[in-house]
Amino acid sequence: MKRLVATIICISMVMSMCGCRLIDGIFSNASSGEPSVEYEEITLDANGNTIEGSNQSNTENNNADVQNNSSNNNDVGTNDNNITIDYNNAVEIDICDDTVRGYLNATTPQKQFYWLNEFSGQSLDNQTVDFDWNYDGSTQYTITISENADFSNPQKIVTNTMIITDTLFVPGRTYYWKATGTITDNALGGGKLKIKNAPVRWIKIDGTSNVRDMGGWITESGKTVKYEMMYRGKALDSITDAGKNTVKQLGLKTELDIRHAGNNPNPPKVAGMNYKFLDTHAQYDLIFASDNSPREEVVTNYKEIFKLLSDRNNYPIYTHCSAGADRTGTFAFITNGLLGVSYEDLTRDFELTSFSNSGKRWRGSGAGGTFGPNDFVMQDDSNNYVAWGELYNKMMKVYGTGDGKLSSAIERFLISGVGVPKSQIDSFKNIMLG
Repeated sequence: MKRLVATIICISMVMSMCGCRLIDGIFSNASSGEPSVEYEEITLDANGNTIEGSNQSNTENNNADVQNNSSNNNDVGTNDNNITIDYNNAVEIDICDDTVRGYLNATTPQKQFYWLNEFSGQSLDNQTVDFDWNYDGSTQYTITISENADFSNPQKIVTNTMIITDTLFVPGRTYYWKATGTITDNALGGGKLKIKNAPVRWIKIDGTSNVRDMGGWITESGKTVKYEMMYRGKALDSITDAGKNTVKQLGLKTELDIRHAGNNPNPPKVAGMNYKFLDTHAQYDLIFASDNSPREEVVTNYKEIFKLLSDRNNYPIYTHCSAGADRTGTFAFITNGLLGVSYEDLTRDFELTSFSNSGKRWRGSGAGGTFGPNDFVMQDDSNNYVAWGELYNKMMKVYGTGDGKLSSAIERFLISGVGVPKSQIDSFKNIMLG
């Protein structure tokens, strides 16, 4: 959990970052302030309370083994109205949970297995930021967040807690924030934030889960898949009014439902979104027929999918099946793989579902505490057949080209196997990478 603090008098803003067990490169973040601005390193006790330390801008003394239990801290802020809010110098924060960051930083199958085996099912599929401001006795507070210094086009969060899980921060961007109460219009805290880069941008949409931006991944060409264009997640059947408000803030235009009719006899629609339903079972081993050609269902549906993806007017797009795991995971494999995201990163994106409530999604069984070169199949908690590696092997065997690239194999699969026009593939690439 990340703690973000607006301090009193001479300190502009302080931030404490917690650590998890230091496994394969969990790291601390350094402030990026000018020399004239003083930043303070904060130490937390076992209850998440702040222990004042000496002022330092050097983060090398941060202890990655200290657990931040600030969710247990009932202190709602300082009762001091004399604060200085610094909007000139940004403090860097990480919206990627330390457990997820540990998994992403793991460099070997054994270490990746450790994080999945230890922490699967922890429901880390949100951005959790712990703001702090001066308590003035208000019954509720409004956090205003904007990419603009004048706070135009803001996101506003009304809350009575400082631990916020529904921010819409985009990695790599800079934001301004302020907190106000109900007693006065004066800001009780605030500052400037730089969001640390990460290929994972979880989004909390109330009434569903396992929602994340499909952007942020680096492709083989060196380009980055655009954020805020394509989202994947669980079905929207139980979305609440608060969730619908988040959909509106994200500007989602299209809901692509790739469940089969047995899961979805009468799918609800979210107001303001165009709805496209494609009855499908297509996942993993259900992509190819016995003669290695694409199944008829795949041909029909992926022709429709790329008609939709090739039109910029349909974006941003939210794609889901029931749990946002298997059919949606296969969709992400084909689309982001086509854009040039490596198989290793596609696997990480697939396995991130394990940190939600949608059940374990691992590349293999993990027998012996690691993933081996022939470990291609697992059974998840619901006894679903997960053949992630088999999908990759079949794609490369049947449609692979001389360059050995997965992106080339998927493009050949779509053009020669499915019948998607090359012009639609080029349009999709230009939308997502251009």
